Amino acid sequence: MKKIFIIFAIFLTLFCGPSWAHEEQTPVIIDTDMALDDVRALTILLNSHHLKVKAIVTSDGASSPAVGCKNLQRILRFLGKEDIPLGAGRVLNASSPPPWREISEAMGWAALPAGPHSDDMPSPPAAESGSAVRPEIAGTASGKPSCPTAVSTVQKVLSQADEGMGYICIGPLTNLADLLREDPGVAERIKNIFFYGSLPNESNPDWNVQRDMESAKVVLASGIPFYAFRLSNEELLTFDGSMLSEIQKLDSPASRLVCLLHQNERTQKLLKEAHFKAWDESVALYLDEPGIGTFEKVEGQSPLFRLSKWDKESAYSHYLEVLGRSSAGKLEERLPVVLQSYPTQPSRFQEDLRPWVPKIIALHGIEEWKATVLTNELHRHLGIYSILGAKMGIQAREILNASLDELTVESHAGLKPPLSCLNDGLQVSTGASLGRGTIRVTESDPPTVEADFSKGDRKLRLRLKESVKERIKSDIQGAIQRHGNLTPEYFKEVRRLSFEYWLHMKRGEIFDLEWNSP
Repeated sequence: MKKIFIIFAIFLTLFCGPSWAHEEQTPVIIDTDMALDDVRALTILLNSHHLKVKAIVTSDGASSPAVGCKNLQRILRFLGKEDIPLGAGRVLNASSPPPWREISEAMGWAALPAGPHSDDMPSPPAAESGSAVRPEIAGTASGKPSCPTAVSTVQKVLSQADEGMGYICIGPLTNLADLLREDPGVAERIKNIFFYGSLPNESNPDWNVQRDMESAKVVLASGIPFYAFRLSNEELLTFDGSMLSEIQKLDSPASRLVCLLHQNERTQKLLKEAHFKAWDESVALYLDEPGIGTFEKVEGQSPLFRLSKWDKESAYSHYLEVLGRSSAGKLEERLPVVLQSYPTQPSRFQEDLRPWVPKIIALHGIEEWKATVLTNELHRHLGIYSILGAKMGIQAREILNASLDELTVESHAGLKPPLSCLNDGLQVSTGASLGRGTIRVTESDPPTVEADFSKGDRKLRLRLKESVKERIKSDIQGAIQRHGNLTPEYFKEVRRLSFEYWLHMKRGEIFDLEWNSP
């Protein structure tokens, strides 16, 4: 009964209160040293339905804080979550880097886009163990903004929160200890600490505690409820080639990120040796589904709790479920008719498109990807307006909550290229077709990049923004001036521009919306 009560108490303190009553996500701060298991845990946390990540800070552990922050920017850009504030902790001068740092800092980061100003990322300020870091934001010689200190980032986020937050630490506790030394009152704004590791006073402390023992003691003395995750090798999931193969079958930005970061030769060797365990992921899985684990109170050490039971089988299935969640909204999945599956592996595409594939899918979702690939094959060349038509149709389906073949479409793009190329994208993305009689093209004078979409009594018009039209016009005129009109070099330039528009133009930002009366 005591254990059941503890589970209920954790659920109440973390997931209930004013925000949960309105079905909002619970705000949390993540603290990571950016090891490979940290990155997998981060992916789960960022894909959770229940958590709202308000900030992420890096500590000195598997990666240095500066390199960790730089690579963290790449992850957030890949997942389309660049608005999350970041911070870099101090360097632990008294500790030498762990032997696995080279692997942590060199894994498949080249496959991901770099974060803004990543080349200008300075080293965080060094300090002796136990000293606090002032919250100034560091700068560079070029004057570009850089990663703030971890302490300043967490202070700012906590000060702006209406309610307290959860603090998830999957690395050393350095940053939180520095914050508590700097501002002891901040402890009142942190509801719980969830930590992968042992308690500092245990006879065999784990690596996250050993890395900065003094900071761990400071945090435990703060009185903030502290939940320690430490599992035996038998209880932990083994993250091996078999599990990665299951993840490769999923079709989501999160699963693609995990697969990309396990491609290099050294990581593949460790996978074959069954070296990796789901260490930090245990924290992430529990916070998304608390029924996986059970905590018990540490006698005489309130408020400290230790994980006492773990459902390994449920953890495995939930791992795959979370990574399989798509960020593409509530669109009904486009099922293949003659294909076994829609290709998403870069090697399946033309060489110049391969580097763009994972970035496009991660940013725009699998439904837009399927529609745009099919549009380009139908259209017989990579065209700007055909891609915009695919994006417009997907956007209309999202707004109207329409499945394929459910919309009636009226295009105002006319029948003369290049604007009429929009029509091919509209047909593929919505399922409205000439054969079904559910799309028609009006010859407006002049033709415009807009269309009406009808579902029952609801009628929506989407129109390409003027600023986007002017950008396209300018780019096309520049291509004509450099290469001539409709020359082979001109089409090469249009193809390159199409890649850029495909990636960088977000369907939710490039169209004006107008509701029409039935």
